[in-house]
Amino acid sequence: MRVRQLSAATAVVAALGVSLTACAEERPSGPVAPAAPAVPVAAELQVSPVLETAPAAPAGAGTRRCTAADLRATVSAGSAAAASDGPVVERIELANRSAATCTLQGFPGIDLISDGTTWSLPRARTSQTRTVTLPPGGTASVLIDYLPYRGRGQRGQAEFKVTSMVLTPPDDTGHLTVHWEGANPQDRRSAPQPGTQVRPITAGR
Repeated sequence: MRVRQLSAATAVVAALGVSLTACAEERPSGPVAPAAPAVPVAAELQVSPVLETAPAAPAGAGTRRCTAADLRATVSAGSAAAASDGPVVERIELANRSAATCTLQGFPGIDLISDGTTWSLPRARTSQTRTVTLPPGGTASVLIDYLPYRGRGQRGQAEFKVTSMVLTPPDDTGHLTVHWEGANPQDRRSAPQPGTQVRPITAGR
């Protein structure tokens, strides 16, 4: 019985050997081309390009600045405060007389004229300036602080007799002449704190 079992096992092994030999004979004799690499799924998807949008233009970007040719300057009636020991405030009104909207921002140049003598007023100590938009007919204001001349009886006072005022709008080289009468300040041009100064442009009241 043991001899028969070994013979049967030997027959099975022999049959397997024949099958492997047949498979080996069916292989091609030349070199085998490598298989194409698998394409990732993500590479097959077409991604739309990102479109860059232009930045939005700021509001009022097309509005130009006001020049002297666009403006009319007048002393606001009754703007000077009543005489006192402190400074007086004078209001200069700037009106847009052109047919287009324009803007003003910052300090105007203010020169007081007295018989050929010029006094360029210093700026107020503030950095707060705002853009004022003037439609046709719109107005803006400029305030001037000054110490008024109170007569010869006041010790140490000298008068700067103003005959006219020259106003230069911000970022412009043109000038506006303003008649300023009856509001002569003390002549303190050489004083460390003259007490006469110009404030930045604000919206009209």
